[in-house]
Amino acid sequence: MKLLFTVLILLGLATQSYAQKVFATVNNEAITIKDINAMLKAFKEQRSFSELPQEQRNLIINQTIENKILQQNAKKEGIENDPSYLAALNSFKSKMLVETWMKNNYANLQISESEIKDYYDKNKSEFDKKEQVKARHIVVEKKEEAQALIKKLNASKDVQKTFIELAKNKSIGPSAPKGGDLGWFGKGTMLEAFWEEAKNLSENSYSKKPIKTNYGWHIVFVDGKQPAYTVELEQIKPVIENKIKMKKFQSVISKKIDKLKKEAIIKK
Repeated sequence: MKLLFTVLILLGLATQSYAQKVFATVNNEAITIKDINAMLKAFKEQRSFSELPQEQRNLIINQTIENKILQQNAKKEGIENDPSYLAALNSFKSKMLVETWMKNNYANLQISESEIKDYYDKNKSEFDKKEQVKARHIVVEKKEEAQALIKKLNASKDVQKTFIELAKNKSIGPSAPKGGDLGWFGKGTMLEAFWEEAKNLSENSYSKKPIKTNYGWHIVFVDGKQPAYTVELEQIKPVIENKIKMKKFQSVISKKIDKLKKEAIIKK
């Protein structure tokens, strides 16, 4: 805990020092953390400048310097008065006016706990999770091959390990390199015969008889099972809040636009 506290203090001091720091000057114009952060944002960098390794910091500083040089040169050549620049700038301002207004209206909407609970109670089926199985399989071309592999599994002391090895070496399916691993799946994801076999097997057990599909003869091994359940309200609260907020936001904005249109003088 003491170490974590020390690290947090150091990070805080580093952030404060960067706030005052001049990283470089270009024709007497200072490059500050504001310019650096703008460059990080342009590159969609999620980390702050202080979190970057020194090599990347140097790269960002150099790119910011180059960008500042280009800005100064553009101003020198009179681009600020160029009609296409002015048109793009006005278009951007208009877009940002509406976007900022929308964001402010959305942020100001408040969703109560009772609204969230009411939505959850009335729409529980949305949060129902179907039964799932985590399974592996071995698929071969002939029934006799599958039966021979089942005999090897019957004789094994570590069935899962043996199953994985056999899948890697004998299976003709695309999951063979992963030991036949199919991950988690539910009803409707796999062929019905395959799903029924996997569903009826208990954890850490395998098919005692091969299953026939259009792809060949399968042996199934079940790694794990997840019964059907309903997600608890506490786990899903943020999702519900966003759903209600978005619906309310659309309604509020729609009414606001209708009101403004009635008040506006519109000529066509």
